[in-house]
Parts: sequence; structure tokens; C-alpha cells
Amino acid sequence: MANKYLTLVENYLRRFERGGFQIGDIFKFNKNFKSSDDYKELGQNLKDAIDDMLDSGLHIRVVGINDTTGQRYPGAPETASSDVELTIALDNTGGRFSHYIKVSPSLGQPESPYPGLAAIPDSVKRKSNINIKPKKLEKQDNISRKTDRGDGKLSDTNLSLPTANTTLPSKSASPSSAVNAQTHEYLKGLQKYK
Repeated sequence: MANKYLTLVENYLRRFERGGFQIGDIFKFNKNFKSSDDYKELGQNLKDAIDDMLDSGLHIRVVGINDTTGQRYPGAPETASSDVELTIALDNTGGRFSHYIKVSPSLGQPESPYPGLAAIPDSVKRKSNINIKPKKLEKQDNISRKTDRGDGKLSDTNLSLPTANTTLPSKSASPSSAVNAQTHEYLKGLQKYK
């Protein structure tokens, strides 16, 4: 329990050491991000990709946090700087990401979906005609609903389920092996005492 608690606290504190973001956060662009100098420095193809991401209606997630300058001792988290750049990507649901772009953290902020998971985007919700009140199926004259019962003619297939068990007439091919069993002798002995 204590180990899990320490992991949670360390992750929470690490958020503020690396520009306020963690991998997996939903990235929300600021309202006036297009007027910032960091956005104006991007190439036109990156600006078009960002517009496509915003027009899709899907979540944009942080998939990478990198230092803008190399670390003096790579692999040591203590030497990581707070001057970072974010790799954001379009979350296509189901763990699939596309439109990977590196941006400055000053273009947006993390969006926390309190109290649980992020809402499902409207662009992936299925607009369906769910019929809550079932309607009785109309009789259709379709070849797939016909059966040949051995007389060479097609008749309607019986689509109803039985409501009672059907007793099949049968006759045993050999006498039961229970006649010679020890139990049979025991039952004969019981009948003597009745």
C-alpha cells in the first residue's frame, strides 16, 4: 500500500518538474494560441495539421515530453530540465494515435477529466435508431424462410420455439445391463421384506 502511495505522490510531483504535463494528459490549446510567437514559428504544414486535429473533435493527448537541450547525464531524472517540448498526437480511440506534432507547452494546458475518465468525443459516438419497443416481425415471402420437407415443395419454416418436450417413440435394442448388476440383486432382496 505504501509503495503504491509513494508512486502516486512521485508522479504527482513530477508533473510540476516537467512543465506541468504528464504523458497521457489531454492537451487543450489556449484560446489565443494562434497569436503566440511559438505558434507563428511553426511551419505551415504543422499549422494545418493542428487545424485538422482541432476539427476532428477527438482528444489530443501528450505522448512525449522531451528536453529542448540534451541532458548532461542522460538517463538521470535529476538532470532533466523544466524547459521542455511536448509531443502531442490525435487520440483515435482504442490506443491508436496519429498526427504526431512537437509543440511548446505554452500553446496549451492539461485538461483533467475529473472525477474519472475523459468524456467520449461526439465524433465517435454512433447516432443510432434504437428501437426500445420491439415490433412484431411481419411475414415475409423470402426464399431463406422456406424449407423443403421432403415432398419437393417449399413450405414456410417453423420459426417458433417449442414450449414442451417432445417424447420420441423408442424401443431399446438390447436389454439393460442393470438387470445383471449388483444393485438389481439388492433391490430384489428388499422386495422380499415388504
